[in-house]
Formats: sequence, structure tokens, C-alpha cells
Amino acid sequence: MSGQTPISDEQINAFLDGQLDHEERERILRWLERDPDLRRRACDFRNLSELVRHAYASPVLPKPQRPIPVRQRPWVQGAAAALLLGVGLVAGWHLHARDSGSSDPVTNQHVMFLDEEKAFQTASLNQAPQVHGARKVLLHVSSGDPAKLEQALDTAERLVREYRARHVPVEVELVANAGGLDLLRADLSPFADRIHELHQKYEELTFYACQTALSRLMAAKGLAEPPPLVEDALLTPNALNQILERLQEGWVYMSI
Repeated sequence: MSGQTPISDEQINAFLDGQLDHEERERILRWLERDPDLRRRACDFRNLSELVRHAYASPVLPKPQRPIPVRQRPWVQGAAAALLLGVGLVAGWHLHARDSGSSDPVTNQHVMFLDEEKAFQTASLNQAPQVHGARKVLLHVSSGDPAKLEQALDTAERLVREYRARHVPVEVELVANAGGLDLLRADLSPFADRIHELHQKYEELTFYACQTALSRLMAAKGLAEPPPLVEDALLTPNALNQILERLQEGWVYMSI
């Protein structure tokens, strides 16, 4: 029966976080009552949220005795990505990048990554593994706070400059979703000129806007067309999937 359940992972996350309206919540409740597999997925999502919350309670997450096999459980991939993006299960935790004015090296900031057993770990960027001698960072912004948007750009630039100075190959992807879309919206962003300057100056830096988030925005606002993006922004079909794919490829994740 679960194969016929028209309830997505993101809807489960929104349900557990109380983000749905009454009608949609009642619909999911009815499915939960009659679908044991859906109930099991919802319970597993909550359990995973506790795991990730524990990861951020300590500087480094010890290796679990039974690590979550991310590649072997597709629904866990969706849940983990949703947690990383802060769309539902965990409120108030983030990998806080230090203030851009800090004298501490950007490489002292903590990041999340997958170890060889595909278990989530956290460490400072200096201690996190590289990919064949290259540093690859996915920088995520989901807040529309102008200070956060500016911090995201500052952090991205500092990362590229730092690894250039070390003569270490580097790639940085700045992925925006939810409120973070404001960074890349041509009709709202106060940073369009700076984004263009960074794009021209650093070939190692790429900007992505989440297509799924744009579609949701259109539906919520009743827009016939998606809002325009700055000329240097690319589209990624789904920020959730991009984050998990990059983690599986050895990238590290940093959230602003």
C-alpha cells in the first residue's frame, strides 16, 4: 500500500513541523491511520532528527556503531537533506558560519560531511576530508535576512581566496532556497552587482537557486511566472537532492 501513498517526504516533514493547513494535515492524518509504512517513515524521520540534533550538540560526532546507510535507503536521503535545509524537523540549529569580520580563518568553521561509512560527521573545515586533494564546499543559505545574505557572499569569497592562497584546488557552490532565494532574485537582491563581480572574478564559485522553492513561491503568491533571477544564477531542480548528492560525492556542507 505504501507504494501508492501520495505523500512525499517533504510533506511528511512539513506535517511533523506543523507547517500544513488544517485540510492538508487532516488528509495526511487519514493516510497515517491506514498506512503502517507511512507511519514508520514518519517515525524514522523523527528519529533521524534526533541524530542530527545530537551531531550539532558536540563539536564532532563520534562514529555510530550502526551508521545510517545513506545510499541504501532513499527515503533517508530525503529526510536527511530536509533536515540539513531546516525545512521541518529541527528548529534552531544550523552550522553557524562565524561573522565575516572575524579574524579567525574561515577554515576554522565547522562543516558536516559523510564519512567512509556514509555516517554524518562534523569537524572544522581544516579537519574535514578533501576530494582527491581538492576542497569542495556546498554553502547553503535559506534565510532572507540581509545580514545572512551578505554573510553568505563574504564566506564564499573568503573560502575561494583562502584555498587559492594555499594553492589547493577549490569549488564552492552557494545554494539558495526558501528565504535565501532573495539573494538571487533580480527584483529583490541588493547584491546583484556583487554577485556578478564574484562570478567574474572567481571561476570556482557557482550560484544556484532552487527550482522547487521557486515553484512553491509561485503557488503561494499566485504568480503566473517565476520571479527573475540575477544573470549569474543557475537553477538546480531541488536543493534537497543537490545537497545529498554533493555530500555523497565527498563535498562538505556549511550553512549560514
